[in-house]
Amino acid sequence: MIIYLVKSTLLLGLLFGIYKLLLENEKTHYFNRFFLLFSLLFGLTAPLTTFEIYPEQDIAGIKMQQMEQAVNVPAEAISNSVESAIVSEPAPLTNTETAPATPAETGGAISATDILFGLYGLVTLFLLIRFAGGLLEIRHKIKVGNHQKTGAATLVLLDKSITPQSFFRFIFLGKEQFENGEIGPKILDHELTHVRQFHTLDVLFVEFLKVIFWFNPFMYLYKRAIQLNHEFIADESIVSKISSPSDYQNMLIRACAGNKSLNLTSSINFSLTKKRLQMMFRSYSRFRFGSKTAVLVPILALLTFTFCSKEREDTAQHSQTTYSDVELHFDSNRSEELGKPIATHYTSSGEPFTGTQKIYYTENDSLHMEMYFEDGINTGSVQYEDGDTYRIKNGLYQNFPKMQEMYVNDTLVYKDIFPTKSEDGMGHIRLWHDNGQLSVEVSYTGDQVYQGLMTEYDKDGNIIKQERYEDGEVIETIK
Repeated sequence: MIIYLVKSTLLLGLLFGIYKLLLENEKTHYFNRFFLLFSLLFGLTAPLTTFEIYPEQDIAGIKMQQMEQAVNVPAEAISNSVESAIVSEPAPLTNTETAPATPAETGGAISATDILFGLYGLVTLFLLIRFAGGLLEIRHKIKVGNHQKTGAATLVLLDKSITPQSFFRFIFLGKEQFENGEIGPKILDHELTHVRQFHTLDVLFVEFLKVIFWFNPFMYLYKRAIQLNHEFIADESIVSKISSPSDYQNMLIRACAGNKSLNLTSSINFSLTKKRLQMMFRSYSRFRFGSKTAVLVPILALLTFTFCSKEREDTAQHSQTTYSDVELHFDSNRSEELGKPIATHYTSSGEPFTGTQKIYYTENDSLHMEMYFEDGINTGSVQYEDGDTYRIKNGLYQNFPKMQEMYVNDTLVYKDIFPTKSEDGMGHIRLWHDNGQLSVEVSYTGDQVYQGLMTEYDKDGNIIKQERYEDGEVIETIK
């Protein structure tokens, strides 16, 4: 979470800096509107995106995942699918011992993290209530005001003096100002532009993000930039229709002076008027905008590469840094010809391999793994990692895997008896704590879904959780 917040804040800041430097002073208001909204979405979602830098590679025709086993198997065994806990696609080995169950007695302490999350929740709740209150205030103004239809919008005339502002199809005006002719047709046309361009959606979007990310200072800068962009768009629509912009500029100044606006609306704001007046005198340069766009594209590509998380699996890294003393491969045609299982491993001469395949680290030629084969079938493996030894034994029945056991430093931590046509036709998984006490036991069908009881034990052998499954679904919670 902390990494995400840091990345998203940095990315939002960089994108906002790019906007201020390259785009804010350009008369490309529609493109700028898109860029600001895109920056908010991209800045908040890009750090959540993952992709692999290195392609997955094989060693001796086997994915490296098939050479490794997860030690933290209890977490996998209590998931909703048996698939992650069986041998077809073991998870990468990252830890050195089975994660112990957390005693229930330790759940009473309140940590600093709990306090921070509680504070965040309180502030967010307050802001959410205020956000909803702003919407209710607007609804109340719509109800109590006098309505007049004008084009695609509805004028809402209020008894008190108010800055002209819009919310979806409603335009709020001071009744006395409107009736006295103080609000000219150009000001109304300005607000109608906000209505036609659906600027309220942008405002609501950024206001809602402020509720969730109230601690991020860039949210407030983006809101101000988006509001200013809205005014640029509305001003441009008016100035393009009149011969003398100075009259319109004077109207803006008079409309802003001493008036009040509602929250969550598009309004004429005096603090933004200076920049708006300056923008009216700027000219559009296609060459200048094209040059800046050409600079913008590679910058965005670089930011994408930098801030999107790179998922470097240990398996992919090992595939780049290991080698084996015997090259093996699968050959489905050869297996069919010899009547062998499809998982049979063959040497370069096409013979089923019997013996030991050793895998070494390229960097220092140290032994990483030993894999044992009988008539081409993998019967087990030993992996050496950070001074610990992880041993996997595969029991065979008519050249097909029937059972798998995993040992950490010669201590049994995982056992899987695969489904067969004999006995009950079910597969059975058992896992043990590091003290040798049974941790989890569960059964599954040949379709790799849970069936029957799943029981979890603490390190003293007491049952802490028990559920009954039918076709992979929990039908009864016993404890």
